[in-house]
Amino acid sequence: MNKNALIIILSMCLLCINCKDDGISMDELIFDPDISTSKIDLGGQVVCTDYSTGVKSRLWTFPGGSPATSTDEEVSVSFSKEGPVTVKVEVTFIDDFTETKEFVIQVGNELYRRNIFGFEDATAATEAWGFWVSDDSDAMVFSVENTTQGGANNTDGFAKITINKANVESQLYTKGNTEPFNGILESNKTYEFSFYVKSDDFDQFTAAEISNENEVQSWYNFAWYSPIREINSDWSYKTVTFQTGDLTQTYAEGFANNAFTQFKFLQNGTGVLYIDEISLKEIQ
Repeated sequence: MNKNALIIILSMCLLCINCKDDGISMDELIFDPDISTSKIDLGGQVVCTDYSTGVKSRLWTFPGGSPATSTDEEVSVSFSKEGPVTVKVEVTFIDDFTETKEFVIQVGNELYRRNIFGFEDATAATEAWGFWVSDDSDAMVFSVENTTQGGANNTDGFAKITINKANVESQLYTKGNTEPFNGILESNKTYEFSFYVKSDDFDQFTAAEISNENEVQSWYNFAWYSPIREINSDWSYKTVTFQTGDLTQTYAEGFANNAFTQFKFLQNGTGVLYIDEISLKEIQ
């Protein structure tokens, strides 16, 4: 046997060894992660299990969770804040092929993601929120600010709405047709919509609302709060409660899957408004 033939045989043997993990062949590589539940109470636990075969490595990622990451086949995780959380698992197999999967876990009754509706992640919040000005000018400018404990409830991030021109209608709203930017409302439920606001320049602004609209489901207004009064230089809490009723009368699916938040401004002067900790919770 010549040297080249021996090298080829040895290489094939090594490849065969590397293609097996405890007797698992390449044909038996299966990607099969799962979670025990998609909804937990605040402080509760969800068990995440990777049933995949032929695994070389794995990485679970739990934003805001404890633990934050794990490489274990099975891991129990809890979360310290309410709201939807996207759990991600990335599995690399013995053939070095990688697959990923995401699971959305609802923690508690909060329907809005805190990084977006609490403005704690400036990049995510800027992507999620859009604004409109009736005269296409810079009469209103939206930005996400970050100051240590400068937000409501001593959080860091918050929204800044700068009104540069009086008596021009403008709006701040969440974009997108589905979660994670917007909420999903069920039939015959009671919800609480709330937010914090402050301003050194204005004592009120025009309106806040929860609406639903997309190409499949027709427009519907669920919550209307107008005007927003008693605003001052300290963070003040504003809230409105509403009931959905039988949504099968409006939506064939029986639920409103694109509930978005919208703030409207028609100010009689110029100045700055701050908004933070926007929340939508199922309370009954």
